Amino acid sequence: MTLSQTAVSRPQIFICTLLSSESLVDLYTRILEGDRYSLVHATYDNFLEIVEQGKHRIDCLIFEKNAALPKVVSHLHREAILLPAVLLQVEESVEKTSQPNSADRDPQQDSYYHIAEVIVDHDQEDILSSIDCAIAQFLQLSKACRLPTRLQKKYADEAIQDNLATQQQRLSQKLKERLGYLGVYYKRNPQQFFHKLTEEEQADYLVTLKRDYRDIILNYFRQDSSVNQEIDDFVTQIFFADISILKILEIHMELMDAFAKKLKLEGRNEDILLDYRLTLIDIMAHLCEMYRRSIPKTR
Repeated sequence: MTLSQTAVSRPQIFICTLLSSESLVDLYTRILEGDRYSLVHATYDNFLEIVEQGKHRIDCLIFEKNAALPKVVSHLHREAILLPAVLLQVEESVEKTSQPNSADRDPQQDSYYHIAEVIVDHDQEDILSSIDCAIAQFLQLSKACRLPTRLQKKYADEAIQDNLATQQQRLSQKLKERLGYLGVYYKRNPQQFFHKLTEEEQADYLVTLKRDYRDIILNYFRQDSSVNQEIDDFVTQIFFADISILKILEIHMELMDAFAKKLKLEGRNEDILLDYRLTLIDIMAHLCEMYRRSIPKTR
């Protein structure tokens, strides 16, 4: 079974499900009909094949939490396949779990696939908002993807990080084309904002952010570079993490100071660094435009 390309005016959101209940299959088929979504229902026999073939096109997975799930998830981790995911709580799990969606839940400990997954009751019909939330939270994951605590040392390797960055870039572009970012502002998850992270998580995030900004600086005036895409990706990161422009200014000044010291040691004029104010202005303009386009008009 393969995913077919549907001709629509805007890109569809591709959903792949793994459900054991025919009633849920019927329910979600009915809910997800229309031109916004493209849906494929997998079985336990062909799910892994479908996901491996369509991992660069699937936008969200929906599967049930049951005895078969750990084996499925383990395979996805081994293949470095990370996608937005909605997990449906089956009745047995609901009985054993107290308030699975409460603010007290520790995603590092309780998540199965990755900490951006969304867990909902198996009979919840508001699956549309759960899909939107899963995609929004997935886009907020740092590039050093934080898997469930018990899996970090085993699977948090370079392949998973590369896959995460690729999927985030693809999803960001699709959201731009599909929604023009309209309403995305309100779908950001405050629990994933930078100031809500632990000190260790903030430090890791800043390392990645500074590295990405340095790459943008080095490529900014080069011909035939991919700097425009790099800026888009960088702005998307700071938008979903709700990082202030003051923090970006700090990163810029730290980098300019480091470059100035290097140029001085080499006996070169550091005035050239003034040109890179354009880089900061460019990023600020991109970020302002993203906020402008994403916040729905109140009237």
